[in-house]
Amino acid sequence: GVQGAMTSGGAFVPAMEDWLSSEEFDAAWRECYDLACRGHGGSDRNISDSVLYQTAAAVHAHLPPGELQAMIPEPDREFVLGALEAVGAEDVREAGIKDLEHFEAAIVIVYTHLAFCAEKLQEQLPAI
Repeated sequence: GVQGAMTSGGAFVPAMEDWLSSEEFDAAWRECYDLACRGHGGSDRNISDSVLYQTAAAVHAHLPPGELQAMIPEPDREFVLGALEAVGAEDVREAGIKDLEHFEAAIVIVYTHLAFCAEKLQEQLPAI
């Protein structure tokens, strides 16, 4: 549906923030993380960057149907690195991710950045 939230200029960031603080998101990223970790050994410390890219991409399938799913692209490796760089996070390619708390924070950063980019895009292309 084009009406509804679309008329407010695409409020993707608040919608995304709601989802990111939900139990659905919590269950989704953990499930995706577990799948990405298969065959990587199971310590939840010093998590490799490749697990982050896989998890970030897989979480996309769990976005709530509707606007977020329609307008938010699946994040690739470059996007993940760019989003983390934008908030001044340390380079995960070298150090990996310290623990699950930092890992979840990284996923939240990536998806907040996706929503922000979708909002910006829509401001530039209001006809979409």
